[in-house]
Amino acid sequence: MKEIINLSRRNFLKTGALMGGGLVLGVYLPSCKSSKEPPAKPGTTFVPNAFLRIGPDDTVTIVVHKSEMGQGVYTSLPMLVAEELEADWTKINVESSPVDPAYNHTLYGPIMVTGGSTSVRSEWERLRKAGAAARMMLIAAAAATWKANPVECRAVKGAVVHSNGKTLTYGQLTDKAVEMAVPEEVKLKDPAKFAVIGRSVPRLDTPDKTHGKALFGMDIRIPGMLTAVIARPPVFGG
Repeated sequence: MKEIINLSRRNFLKTGALMGGGLVLGVYLPSCKSSKEPPAKPGTTFVPNAFLRIGPDDTVTIVVHKSEMGQGVYTSLPMLVAEELEADWTKINVESSPVDPAYNHTLYGPIMVTGGSTSVRSEWERLRKAGAAARMMLIAAAAATWKANPVECRAVKGAVVHSNGKTLTYGQLTDKAVEMAVPEEVKLKDPAKFAVIGRSVPRLDTPDKTHGKALFGMDIRIPGMLTAVIARPPVFGG
């Protein structure tokens, strides 16, 4: 069983704000809610687990806990979540994760690490279950709103559709979704029905890199930060 420590919604959003910008994945998926937190307010962001946020404006933010070094994890890992979430790929944003045990490597022990060509292999189940759990909660929220049976509802490209044609987008369901219990059992899609995984999709990190908006380690600036450089003699071989 692959396990990840859950983050409370309060701590997750607090960490995200500082950046600018558990979920046990086997049988049980505990909620991110805290009994000390105030009731959800209109326009609440839905944070079902440490890897995913859905805003009332329908944007889906997927938190990637691997280092993007040109190998494409800022696209390949969101694809795992988006496939099970039934998300609209055009409304997905990517955010780098904070440092937290929730993002420890599932194969290499209690450490956050990127390497060994393991990013997709190690997250294949965990991230798909994160997306599937959120999808089930959104369907439950729509069913509760319509006073319908969840089996009459299905998720389609960022929205929940009832068999009678009624539709609610994920953003319209965030207030209700935060009240839903995290499912204890998550059923993943049949690979034969994959619509994102295995397909060619636009890389999510390309636009910012093309327009010079992407931030790299060398771009980080904090108050009082000092920069050190190695001084070398101005002669060949010095």
